[in-house]
Amino acid sequence: MRLLATLASVCLALPGIALAADSPAGRCADLYRLSDMDNAVEAGVLVLASDAAPAHCRVRGTIDATIRFEVRMPVEGWTGRFMFHAPGGLAGVIGDTSSLLGDGFAMATTDTGHEAANEPTFYRDDHAKLNFAFRANHLTTVLAKRIVAAFYGQPVQYAYLWGCSNGGRAALVEALRYPDDYDGIIAGAPAIEYSQLLVWAYETSRHQRRGPLAAESVALLDANTRRACDLLDGVADGIVGDPRKCTVEMLELGALACQDGPAPDCLTAAQIETARYIYTGVTDDSGAVVVPGVYPGGELGGDFELWVTGPVPFLEGTASDITVDVIEAVMHREPDFDVASFDPVSDLPRLREVMYSVEVPTPDFSAFEESGGKLIIYNGWHDQPCRAKTLEGFLADAEELNGADALDEYLRTYMVPGMVHCAAGPGAWAADFIQPIVDWVENDVAPDRIIAEHPGDFTFMEAQTAITARVVNWSDAILEAGKAQQDAMRFTRPLCPYPQYAQYNGSGDTDDAENYACVED
Repeated sequence: MRLLATLASVCLALPGIALAADSPAGRCADLYRLSDMDNAVEAGVLVLASDAAPAHCRVRGTIDATIRFEVRMPVEGWTGRFMFHAPGGLAGVIGDTSSLLGDGFAMATTDTGHEAANEPTFYRDDHAKLNFAFRANHLTTVLAKRIVAAFYGQPVQYAYLWGCSNGGRAALVEALRYPDDYDGIIAGAPAIEYSQLLVWAYETSRHQRRGPLAAESVALLDANTRRACDLLDGVADGIVGDPRKCTVEMLELGALACQDGPAPDCLTAAQIETARYIYTGVTDDSGAVVVPGVYPGGELGGDFELWVTGPVPFLEGTASDITVDVIEAVMHREPDFDVASFDPVSDLPRLREVMYSVEVPTPDFSAFEESGGKLIIYNGWHDQPCRAKTLEGFLADAEELNGADALDEYLRTYMVPGMVHCAAGPGAWAADFIQPIVDWVENDVAPDRIIAEHPGDFTFMEAQTAITARVVNWSDAILEAGKAQQDAMRFTRPLCPYPQYAQYNGSGDTDDAENYACVED
């Protein structure tokens, strides 16, 4: 009977057939009536149930004639919840609006006001840059809530947002610029200090040209980190449990130097310099760190492949190589700017000034706290573009501005050992952050620790392929994909609220999260 009713609703949506206004198809098609001078809302389309999603209403349109958006709403089983996907990378594509429909969420996303993924030329348009920076996500949120309320006849009860990388940056921007937009926010690997990220990537590309690391070089660095730091947490598992204790000096990179010319099992002096840069970061003439490096560990997790060595199937060169195009586009109004002579120390303030609108604001969360919002941040300890040390600096500023005790009431951060950028790595990184934020918002149950699982051996790009369109509930997707890896070792670990870390209790199965405690030195 339910199938017949759904088919009847679809038939009502066909051209030339009158719509019953109180039917799902009628309500969906009538959503175009929300169009106004600023918003162009298309007539909604009722989509039949499939293996991927239940029957739902899909609505598309544009805001401000430039910002494309998409909203999807399940016909049955709506829980009053709304999930927004803030897209990552350079955006330019419509994100995930379907993976949580079966769980009773309405979903929405936007391309942030420009088209084409990995295409930085939109930075040459000030309007497009501001849309990307903060306008598109906010404006889409406001309109999407109106659409959801019109379809169901009642407003959204709980609004949530998830994003990683640039999406994580956008998530923090929402909390700080528009604290009333969302009840719960999940910011994964947030691109804090975007200008710093650009400098980091550009300098990585420069070092790689001078002293190119190859795949075997990365494997050598991975083995070297495990030799130096694996046992710091008392467990020989190939994971650096608390990378803050693994210093560059402990790596003894000089000991990897080739003695009889270049070879796969050693590093040349130029390669050692590249490796040292990656771990240390950009320094000024006094040796002070201006842009922090990457914590050692997880070298074979895929970030080196994407950002340093290549090849990258969807890019010409590496992700770091295309940074030159981004910087040139960002600085297009500076006629005397020459990217070839870009100085990462002296030119960084100049770049920051131009990128100010894109950056995450000063972390004063007082308005977000007053709104009753909750925020979960997670970050791989070994993330290259969105480095953990940068996030640590942001959190220190937030603590100073808001107070540690107050901050703990609405913000929890989880640094993930053995995880690289957004996903993948040798650690236990597949974790569900959605249920914890729901429990925190709706039941006032703060997430003291979150259990994560190592789902199988996935590099960053392999993980992206396995996740496919299920971006927001990626942990479920990657755990399912991992079941196909019959020989992969699986284990669990607790993710602890920063600055705590997971420490083995000294007895019991080291692969079981129950035998670890969250501690702080």
